[in-house]
Amino acid sequence: MVRKILLIEDEPQLSEIYSSVLEKNGFEVEVIKYGTQAKERLQAIYEGQKESPDLILLDLILPDLNGIEILEESRKHPQTKDIPCFVLTNYSDNELEKRSAALRAEKFILKTDYTPQELADMVKKLFER
Repeated sequence: MVRKILLIEDEPQLSEIYSSVLEKNGFEVEVIKYGTQAKERLQAIYEGQKESPDLILLDLILPDLNGIEILEESRKHPQTKDIPCFVLTNYSDNELEKRSAALRAEKFILKTDYTPQELADMVKKLFER
């Protein structure tokens, strides 16, 4: 069974690298660039028009919304409330990390601390549980 990952990341080079490495590791990746698109994608899941992903990789800083808003939205609905989420950020911020944990994010990941392959390895470990 191929695991589906929803990658919400606005930086094109980073989303390309992440999706390429994840796909090489056997995952199917859908990339979304904007927070509003992410909310539309969630809405399509709620309405039964799209399948739920097996994991959300969520950048906290997006051009139009912040990732916390998207995570909050996903936790309100039965179809998405239990989807694991890794929060990705370039900023070490204790408050954002606490908010992410309160919203049941699996991991709070500083992008500079991990290579794309290390991220893929974390994803594999999540699915091995």
